[in-house]
Amino acid sequence: MHPKHTSDDGLHLIKKFEGLHKVSEDGAVSAYRCSAGRWTIGWGHTKGVRSGHKATVGDCEAYLRQDVGESENAVRQLVKVPLTQNQFDACVSFVFNLGAGNFASSTALKKINALDMDAVPEQLLRWNKARVDGVLTPLAGLTRRRSAEAALFSMDAVLADDGGPTMVQKPESAAIKPLKKSKTMAGAATAGVGTMGSLVTEAAGNLQALISYADSLKFIFIVLSVLGIGLVTYARMTDHKNGVS
Repeated sequence: MHPKHTSDDGLHLIKKFEGLHKVSEDGAVSAYRCSAGRWTIGWGHTKGVRSGHKATVGDCEAYLRQDVGESENAVRQLVKVPLTQNQFDACVSFVFNLGAGNFASSTALKKINALDMDAVPEQLLRWNKARVDGVLTPLAGLTRRRSAEAALFSMDAVLADDGGPTMVQKPESAAIKPLKKSKTMAGAATAGVGTMGSLVTEAAGNLQALISYADSLKFIFIVLSVLGIGLVTYARMTDHKNGVS
């Protein structure tokens, strides 16, 4: 159902982000306090480590295998669906860093067990924060690690060359168009300018004849203004439905 062990690529990812610290010139590895204040040695090993603890690089490799084995067991117990090697490795790295409890409560695990594998990378990326002075804060190192795990998890996705869906060649933004690009408003403005120009020219020649009808014209202009506002409002509503803002 699941791969038997973490691959070399998975181990390399864990090693890269955990780091091998406090290595002396003679090859001895010394214990140190991690950022959480725990005594640590090798690649993140903490079990049974005390101040003054020393080990060889070979010992640290064995510690790593031991810790990775515990993370592998957690993934096997919690994940109820088959995983590819890369998916398994990504989950093991996640558990190695964050613990089985966090993985058990994560939306990422729920997506995996629901076979919604495409949604898993995004969920992994959410776990990039730690408490700094009591405040939950995104950390660059965690962001890089989650990005690497998300990429590894997605490595086996079926691509177009493998018989998957063809790739969209010209992705487009779904952003709403600005108002100035509205064809309706542009047309209304152009028509308005043309109409006003014609009215002004015509009015200049007939102004004297219209004076006696001034009161009636005021009413007509009011009616036309209301109709104009109604037309522009309708056009604006149509634009909004078409994604024009």
